[in-house]
Amino acid sequence: MELLKRSAADLGGSLASEVYALLDEAYPDRPGDQDYYVEYGTPPLIVILRDRGRAVGHLALCRREVGIGAETLSIGMIGDVAIAPDYRRLGHTRALFAHAHAHLTSQSLPFSVLFAYEPRVYASRGYKLMQNETRFLDADGAWKTFVFRGSMYAELSGRPWPSQLLDLRGRAV
Repeated sequence: MELLKRSAADLGGSLASEVYALLDEAYPDRPGDQDYYVEYGTPPLIVILRDRGRAVGHLALCRREVGIGAETLSIGMIGDVAIAPDYRRLGHTRALFAHAHAHLTSQSLPFSVLFAYEPRVYASRGYKLMQNETRFLDADGAWKTFVFRGSMYAELSGRPWPSQLLDLRGRAV
């Protein structure tokens, strides 16, 4: 098993094809564009697990300046977490998150946020369900505010999560 950290610019050739195949399998309703990341913006860091010439795990990691209450703050945002079906329940998600959290902590970011289809998967990674309202730019171009079911946060620095409006100042990941 090999763990790779790449920027999207470094993701090319057969590795890109492997990653896109994994993401297409995990998220069949998403558009199958050549550049998978075009819809939400290119993540600065992609963490990939590869085994025997096949991408079997993926996590996209972004840094985002957000508003929480009256404060402007940089946080980590995680998206497009995927593990190949035959590799699930073997601790691979834990490995992806360990590397993502180490990266965020090295940048002194106090929180990580994600929007989960299955929140129970992330609870063991230190994520808690968010009760905050979240303001974001929707795909239709309208600003919306509501509590996302499945929105989660992790406290990375010991600082407690503030229960105030989270303004993403853009689209969700």
